[in-house]
Amino acid sequence: MQCPFCGTEMEQGFIYGRRDCGLLWLPLGEKMPYMITKNAIKARNGLLLGERPFPENTKLEFFICRKCNAGLSKF
Repeated sequence: MQCPFCGTEMEQGFIYGRRDCGLLWLPLGEKMPYMITKNAIKARNGLLLGERPFPENTKLEFFICRKCNAGLSKF
């Protein structure tokens, strides 16, 4: 999928909303780390999007553009 803002190819992955750590994004094919730390997310080429607890556990397909930091849901 092309970024609608800068035209760069977007990376497919999933956004996870977690009660214990907030929002995070992991690329397609990466598994959720057993211990969720900034280093564990970084080692999986993921992004920590917010540290506030999320009200419920959620997993949504989501594309990101690392060039301009845009994000799009497939829906």
